[in-house]
Amino acid sequence: MRHKYGAKPTTVDGIRFHSMKEARRYQELKLLERAGEIQNLSLQPEFPLHAPDQEKPVGRYIADFEYLD
Repeated sequence: MRHKYGAKPTTVDGIRFHSMKEARRYQELKLLERAGEIQNLSLQPEFPLHAPDQEKPVGRYIADFEYLD
């Protein structure tokens, strides 16, 4: 199956990424984490999405990465 934007799935450290660009960013973030520039790197964290005046989430957003800087 061909990706919409020509992305090529890539595996780094046994983790499959949707694109080479995402895999490169992961490698950059790992270096920053080792250097102490960032902390708590996590992959594909989920965040609930809420509509105004609604307690129950209406969806979710899945980011590529999350970290503290």
